Parts: sequence; structure tokens; C-alpha cells
Amino acid sequence: MGNSLDGTKRLIGRLWGEAKTSLYRNAIYLMATSVLGQGLGFFFWAIVTHVYLPGDVGFAITLFSTISFVAALALLGFNVSLIRYLPDADDQADLLNTTLTLVGIASLLLGLGFLAVVAVFGLNLSFILDGPAYPLAILGGILACSLGPVLDTAAVALRRADVSMWRTVALGILKIPVAVVIAFTLGSALGIGRFGVFVALVLSVGASVLLEGVWLLPRVLPGYRPALRARFGRLRRMMRFSNGNYAAGVIGSGGSALLPLLILVSLGPGQATQVSYFYVASAVAGLLSVISGSTFTSFFAEASYRNADRHRDERRALLLTLGLLAPAIVVFWVFAYLVLLLFGVNSDAYAVAGTTPLRILTLASIPAVANNLLVTRVRVRRRTLPLIVGATIGTMVILILGTVLLRADGITGLAAAYVLSVAAPTPYYWATARKSFVTEPLEPLEPVLLGP
Repeated sequence: MGNSLDGTKRLIGRLWGEAKTSLYRNAIYLMATSVLGQGLGFFFWAIVTHVYLPGDVGFAITLFSTISFVAALALLGFNVSLIRYLPDADDQADLLNTTLTLVGIASLLLGLGFLAVVAVFGLNLSFILDGPAYPLAILGGILACSLGPVLDTAAVALRRADVSMWRTVALGILKIPVAVVIAFTLGSALGIGRFGVFVALVLSVGASVLLEGVWLLPRVLPGYRPALRARFGRLRRMMRFSNGNYAAGVIGSGGSALLPLLILVSLGPGQATQVSYFYVASAVAGLLSVISGSTFTSFFAEASYRNADRHRDERRALLLTLGLLAPAIVVFWVFAYLVLLLFGVNSDAYAVAGTTPLRILTLASIPAVANNLLVTRVRVRRRTLPLIVGATIGTMVILILGTVLLRADGITGLAAAYVLSVAAPTPYYWATARKSFVTEPLEPLEPVLLGP
């Protein structure tokens, strides 16, 4: 009896010791950030679908997802390279401000380019050019959506993922009352409900970025104050590594952020409700991607420090991921219909249309574990070609096969195409990154930029 009790105490002590490591602490904060963000987003969409028409929600989702893709273009890959280079930087505050300045300039230029594209091609989004409100909100939204990830990854690199967690909490809390207030006050005056949803998202993202950049991050990064910095020369070392990550990130985000636009263009503006149904299902399923994504982002941050035990930390990250993901998939599969009943007003339309797509989308989290593990190995080794090739494979599958299956079987077909797009690059990642960290030095050589 005594030996059993002692063994239990030792096991609990060991587990507690593991939980206190920076790897798990950062991972838990990142998961909490994503869970809180997704959870508050869940309540946001549950409320929004009760006060706005499904068509208006669909148009707003399409527009915000599209500007999120434009914001991803403006990141220039620095949201990844900061994690790799900020820990060893001599002047971390100056490096961060220089990065933010360059990303901010890029976001405004690309925002103007996006407005020009809509003016020429329409893309079923021509309504944004009817007055000044949409263009101003779009430029502000792109700026906020590009600066936010830079600040978040800086916090992760500093092993303070709790900072980005509080930004996410602020974002999730703010957008709910803003959307409701607009719905019951300005909605009728503006004559277009979709603007209420869109501007609620933009204003809340902007406020959360100001909170993190002006108040939260200066508390954990000594000497940091937001300021314009044009010392772009010091970004050269990061830029070469960023270029590959940038290409991979842009290609990869095109396979997710552009899906609402794909639905609208493929099925026509009269099917904007299908955008709403698919987005809600994918947002719920996205809670599962939090587990492996957060854990391996934390592992990437840990592995970026000198003398890190990368092999040990990788095993820890994998065990944590599998232990949480398996039961979560079962729960989501069983309760899919009941969860979706929370959306919409006086109707089960979201549940009827979205249950099967949601169950299919939960399966994407399985190959995502392997992808996150292998991609993290690639990033730690400062290689970029595998990231580009893998992202290209996945995006081509979802855009080509997704278009075919969307037209044949609606959003259920698109959900199946999405799962296949996540699984498609896994064999390639395995072929290029199957080698573990056991057989190599702790600190890799300088970047192999586009090497195999």
C-alpha cells in the first residue's frame, strides 16, 4: 500500500514537473488562446446568426475571410521568422518595431490593390465600392489583421504566449456587443446588415491589436514601445528565411481563407447562406486544430533556443497532442447536430445543413497532427522548399477538387475535399522530414533556403 502511494506521488510529481516546463506552459497558453478565441467566436456566431439574416452573414464572412487572406500576403513571412530569430536578437524591441513598420506599409498597399481588383473583376463583392464606409473599414481591417499575428508571434518567441491569449480574449469579448448594438441601431439606417457583422469584426480586431501592442507587450519586452522604424537592413537575415515561409503561408492560406469566396463564386450570390452554413461548421471543427497547432507552435519556439533538447520536447509535444485529440474527435462527432442547433433563429437550418460537413471536417485534425510535427522539423532546420511544395499540394487539392465536389454535392463535397487537401501533402512531408532530431547537432547550420 505504501509503495503504491509513493509511486502515485512520484507520478503526480513528474506530471506536475512536466506541466511547468516552458514547452508545456507555452503550449497550454496557446491552446487556451485558441480555445478562448474559438469559444468566444462560437458565441459570437451563435448570437450573430440570431440577429442577422444568413445571407448577410454569408457576405460578411466572405469579405472578412478575403481581407484576412490579403493580410496574410502583407505578413511577408515574418510571423514565422520572428519566432526563430527574435530570441537571439541584440535589440529585440527595435527588431519588432522594424518588422511591424514594414508589414504595416505592405498591408496598406495590398489593401488598395484589393479594392482595385474588386473594381475591375467584381467577384460578387462590388457592393463594397458603393460608399466610403466599406473601403475605410477594409483598409483598417487588413492593417489590424496583419499586425496582430506579428505581435502574437513575438510574444510566443519570448515564451509569453499568455500575452496573445489576453488579446484573443479581448477580441472575442468586444465583437459580440458591437455586432448586437449595430444590428439594433445602425443596421436599419445603413440598410445593409452585412456591414454590421463585418465592421464588428474589424473594430474588435483593431482594438485587440492596440491593447496588445500598447499595453500588454511592453510589460514583457523591456524597452519596447510601439514606434515607426525604417531600419529594414537588419531584416535581411530574417528576410531570406521569411521568403520561403511567406510563399508557403500565402499559398496555404489561399486554401482556407478563400473558401467562402469560392462558394460565393461557384454557387452564385443567391447561395450566400451556404457560406454561413459551411463557415459555422468549419469554425466548430477548427477547435480540434487548436490542439496540434498550439502544441507544435510551442515546440517550435522551444526548439529555436540554443541547446534545446529537441528530440525530448518533440516527443512531449506529440504525446500531449494525441492524449487530447482522440477524445475530442469522438465528442465532436457525437454531438455535432446538437451543437449546430445553437445557431440560427427559430430554425434548425444550420444543424441540418452543417452536421455532415462538420463530422467530415473533424477528420482533418488527424493528418494535421503529422503535418504539424513534420513541418515543425522543417522550420527548425530553417528549410523552406518543403513548406512551399506541401502548401501548394494542399491548396491545389482544395481549390480544384473542392470546386468540383462543391458543384456536385454542395458544402458536404467541399468538406470532403478539405480533408483530402490536409492529408494530400503528408506523404511528401514524411519523405522530406522523417529524420528525427536525435541524429543531428542541437543547433542547425545556416538556412538551406530552397534546398530539398
